[in-house]
Amino acid sequence: MKKSLLLSLMALVLLLGSIPTMAAAAAKSSILIWVGEIKANGGIGVNATTITGKNNTSKQLYKGAASSLAVTGDWVYFLKQDPGSDIDSGNIVRMKKDGSKLTEITKDNKVYSRFFIDGKKIYYSTFDENGVKLRSMNLDGTGSKIVKGKLEHWSYIVTNGTFLYVDTKGDSRLYRAKLDGSGKTAISAKEVDPYDGYKLYDGVLYYSERETAGKGYLIDVSGKNKTTLSSKVSIRPVGFLNQWFYYEEATVDKNGITTAVSLTKVKRDGSQKKTVSKLGNTDQYLGQLNGSLVYMTTAGKVFTIK
Repeated sequence: MKKSLLLSLMALVLLLGSIPTMAAAAAKSSILIWVGEIKANGGIGVNATTITGKNNTSKQLYKGAASSLAVTGDWVYFLKQDPGSDIDSGNIVRMKKDGSKLTEITKDNKVYSRFFIDGKKIYYSTFDENGVKLRSMNLDGTGSKIVKGKLEHWSYIVTNGTFLYVDTKGDSRLYRAKLDGSGKTAISAKEVDPYDGYKLYDGVLYYSERETAGKGYLIDVSGKNKTTLSSKVSIRPVGFLNQWFYYEEATVDKNGITTAVSLTKVKRDGSQKKTVSKLGNTDQYLGQLNGSLVYMTTAGKVFTIK
């Protein structure tokens, strides 16, 4: 009897011990936050798509023009466009992932173009009659202070105390410097598009040069480990996933119309290039979730690629 009771208790302990593991697995997020248009209903804003693998559904968390999306912890941040402005400017807004507690953490629609979350700080630029300034503040919007009193370059990224920027008032090359402006070093040899010519993925910088078609580069923020990516067609970067760098290869005709798109992946050192999937010419990349790339068709259907 005692032996039977002991075995029963041991079985109960093992069962209870497995429950937290099962709960942790079940708690894995299946919701992707993204900004853009839900093409099924034409709504533009900040959206949440629930990925189930069978019936993926999307809903709007915020309706209106938004850009520069960032998600950290339980909070979603985005730039709410000022409807009365002809330039890309507005206020930084934060809200919970379910759309609740929506709060503007900057005022007067003076945030210009973009912002970046770097650790526990938000870096953003503001403008007034005296020019453009680079500022920082805490994630809740408190503690705003000026980092650079005169910001000459509107196209920039802030990461780990490094300032990456396109010299839009000079030679339009891509540079790296410290936040105080010291240590300026050229990254690119030629002009880089200040809008879409460079992106940062998990500490690795991708960039392409305007005069070099079908070629892109991967390089560490420090300037080391440069890798060249070559293609017979246009390269459109997607991001890093499971030690692979993904990008789209797009064929464009003489009229500038995309006629074919394929998803390609390659290792960080440029080796093992593989075509992953054919895409629709107008399929839209939404983001990454649980080891998959998430796309949406023009009809509004959301699908994943691993």
